[in-house]
Amino acid sequence: MSLRLSARGGAIIDGVTQDGRPFLRPHGDGAFDVLRSACFPLVPIGNRVEGNGFELRGKHYRFEPNTAEPNYIHGDGWLVGWNVEEVSTAHVKLAFEQLRPASSPHAYRAVQTVAIDGATVRLELSVTNRGQEALPFGIGFHPYFPRTEGTRLMAPAQTWWTERDGCLPGVRTPIPDSADFSASRRLPRRRLNNCFEGWSGLARIVWPEAGLAADIAADPVFSRYMLYAPEEDRGFFCLEPMTHAPNALMLAGPAALHMLASGETLSGGFSITVSNLEDIP
Repeated sequence: MSLRLSARGGAIIDGVTQDGRPFLRPHGDGAFDVLRSACFPLVPIGNRVEGNGFELRGKHYRFEPNTAEPNYIHGDGWLVGWNVEEVSTAHVKLAFEQLRPASSPHAYRAVQTVAIDGATVRLELSVTNRGQEALPFGIGFHPYFPRTEGTRLMAPAQTWWTERDGCLPGVRTPIPDSADFSASRRLPRRRLNNCFEGWSGLARIVWPEAGLAADIAADPVFSRYMLYAPEEDRGFFCLEPMTHAPNALMLAGPAALHMLASGETLSGGFSITVSNLEDIP
């Protein structure tokens, strides 16, 4: 298999097997655009922060909107240039430092590694608090997978968050039958933009048309995932390992993320192992 990466946004541009079958969304022609990439990191927080702020120790901390959306979204890592610190034919280490925060209160160093070992891609991400005070941090990944008519997904979880206006989570409820991926099933034809909690960290994607499957294994720190499948574009879907729920700062406060004192680090990773369908027992 092979991957193409960009230092811009620390993004994976695309990923294909040796015979050219995509297991990550192809970027397509034209100039590189992170939002058309195959995967980008979420750091120092994932998804949206409603109201662009939070309260901690009697102090208000503010985010500045970082896109045309009204709410700060997906952190800083996908919008900055990363430095290439190590590179080989099967391993890349990228890093960047945000020491004079402009859009968030976080000062930090982030490190991302991408490695290929046979038929497995391993992505790891860490963030170290370089500020002088303890603050809530979270990390995640935003991979885009190809979606065909026959694509099937298995990703067991216990509960999910409904979606409300502004692409924000509504309430946590039992998973409805139409979105229960405890067993392999096709994605429903309606829109999905929901956080699934109590995730086992394991998932399997099957593309019958390509004769291909991908097994995902995430570290325990990623106890939830976001599933995004837009109704208007059925060419892709996203399964995003995350350490915290979307909008967690508003829903549950800073304690819902990982409080890092100065110098402390939060890290985690996940792997994608690709196989031919005929090779699966």
